[in-house]
Amino acid sequence: SSVAFSPDGTRMVSGSRDETVKVWDAETGEETRTLRGHAGVVFSVAFSPDGKRIVSGSSDKTLKVWDAETGEETLTLRGHTGWVYSVSFNPDGKRIVSGSEDEMLKVWDAETGEETRTQRGHADGVVSVAFSPDGKRIVSGGEDETLKVWDAETDEETRNPARQPDGL
Repeated sequence: SSVAFSPDGTRMVSGSRDETVKVWDAETGEETRTLRGHAGVVFSVAFSPDGKRIVSGSSDKTLKVWDAETGEETLTLRGHTGWVYSVSFNPDGKRIVSGSEDEMLKVWDAETGEETRTQRGHADGVVSVAFSPDGKRIVSGGEDETLKVWDAETDEETRNPARQPDGL
């Protein structure tokens, strides 16, 4: 359901319908680790900027943070009431943003798992989220075929591009 490269390009991570997160060697294509803990489809995966952690979002309504080297689950983040479609670390790896079918965009402390911000995102669910390279903004894409840009500190919507004519 989702794939990402590690920042150094040596590993890949994938999320799957079989409820697992898998880590792969990018050169050989060999699976190096399977991470189990979700109780639903893993829709989204991402490496932290330093490559030491992986975050995953699932239809079990949780996010999980994993140690990328050991495969140990280090945090389970609960707060969404719908499937978690998208997850992303901010550029310094201290925060995680998530988007869900519950129409919420949430920001989490990546060390403690504490939910630090919640924002109603889109009318029909938030399907994609990402931080800007400087970490000051968040962009979200919705099932309602809109893009929104948010101030990462204040939650204020800073830009609302027009509805995308051909979808996202």
